[in-house]
Amino acid sequence: MNFKATENKLLIDCEKCTKQESLQCEDCVVTFLCGDNDSTAVIINLEEYRSIKKIADAGLVPPLRYSEAIRVF
Repeated sequence: MNFKATENKLLIDCEKCTKQESLQCEDCVVTFLCGDNDSTAVIINLEEYRSIKKIADAGLVPPLRYSEAIRVF
């Protein structure tokens, strides 16, 4: 996961996630919070990410399981 240095925002695009439509996808905080939305991408800032991580660590929501494929050219 890369935050842009100038914006401190993370783009989580489910269409690019390697775990899309798997059991891990079903147990991801993005699916948990936004599962009924038509959107396939979420943008969160660093502060929001830290908050999500804290509530996931406490067991209140599933963790973020987002993983993007690494492209090598």
